[in-house]
Amino acid sequence: MRKLLLLFLTVIFLPGILISQETGQETSVTLSGYVRYELFFDTYESVDTRDGEVYLYPLSENLDINGNDINKNFQINMLGLQARPRITAVGPNAFGAKITGVLEGDFLGVSQADVRMLRLRHGFLNLKWESSELLLGHTWHPMFVAECFPATVSMGAGVPFHVLNRAPQARYTVNLGNTMSVMGAILIHGYHKSSGPADAQRNSGLPDMQFQFKLKTDYIFSSFTAGYKFLTPRLETIDGVKTNETIGSFNVAANTKLTFNPVTIKVEGIYGQNLTNFVMIGGYGATEAPTGPTRVDDYEYTNINTMSVWSDVAFNFDFLEVAVFGGYSSNLGATGDYYSLTTPTQTYTRGEDIQYIFRVSPRVIVKSGKTDFGLEYMVTGAAYGTLDAINPEYAFTDTDKPTINSRMIFSARYKF
Repeated sequence: MRKLLLLFLTVIFLPGILISQETGQETSVTLSGYVRYELFFDTYESVDTRDGEVYLYPLSENLDINGNDINKNFQINMLGLQARPRITAVGPNAFGAKITGVLEGDFLGVSQADVRMLRLRHGFLNLKWESSELLLGHTWHPMFVAECFPATVSMGAGVPFHVLNRAPQARYTVNLGNTMSVMGAILIHGYHKSSGPADAQRNSGLPDMQFQFKLKTDYIFSSFTAGYKFLTPRLETIDGVKTNETIGSFNVAANTKLTFNPVTIKVEGIYGQNLTNFVMIGGYGATEAPTGPTRVDDYEYTNINTMSVWSDVAFNFDFLEVAVFGGYSSNLGATGDYYSLTTPTQTYTRGEDIQYIFRVSPRVIVKSGKTDFGLEYMVTGAAYGTLDAINPEYAFTDTDKPTINSRMIFSARYKF
């Protein structure tokens, strides 16, 4: 593997290094990243992916003829999928800007079907001028604010209470003095797509558009993000008639990080429609019956509204971190009539029958040099409900007692 990585570095960067030497400009290339081992236990069958690496929430109760819950089952797994190589190249300057290029991958694949395969996490170039910068490429969606996210031991940074999305994009940032900045971005969702047909955003002909404001001082960081996306789920109806019905949905988020050594407090609130591209609960359906005797062939679409709040409080020392994460997310239903579009082969939602989910996860991380050991106890609950089958409004006629999964995870990481 090491030989392959060195060969990859040589093929990619040797021509650029030679050109820089000929022009008298310098290019620096650095290799960094980490390798990580994980061992975890679960007490309840759950919705997850990548062999359990990306954990969401427990399944609903599933009773056998004797009243025993089939999903109540002890599980164990051991993984090393988070090994991350990262290549960073700086210079030579161009267009009066400092140039940085980043290429980073891991071995989670882009779906469960190709887990353990190398995938692109970040691949972008950034041009930085004195008071502005332009980023082009694949990196965090603006809703994932790198300055303020849950630093959990478990992979996913608090997903599905916090967003998880990387996407191809073009973003331009303008600094307003030393403490504030504004940013505008256009994005295509890449492998973090909304639930439903995979080409829905591409068929709309419109990118995801995001705006962001940041404020940063010595002790306080805050940001506000708002955006809008469009989906055209199908180009032809069941009856073979051309259609261009498109659904739009918005997202907003506000967060704050307070840093008073050794304490760091992070809080965030998220609200939006069809947040499934962020690996959160929600989705969309039809405003009229898509099947049955009263079906409408060329129906319109309606969003499921979702809210989420989370907080992460950490006490950081040179050799030790003690912290706790807490999150809550609720399915707020749709505005007006809602008919599910989900079929045995295609889902348009995530957690369509979930009313709310919650999580509490304390953690301890012991650090020594570039190595750390982490231990986290994660309790996640999901309250499932029964949707009203008579009235078209998205409403629960009753809600079951939440199912609970307890996960204990141990990790060991070496950064280089």
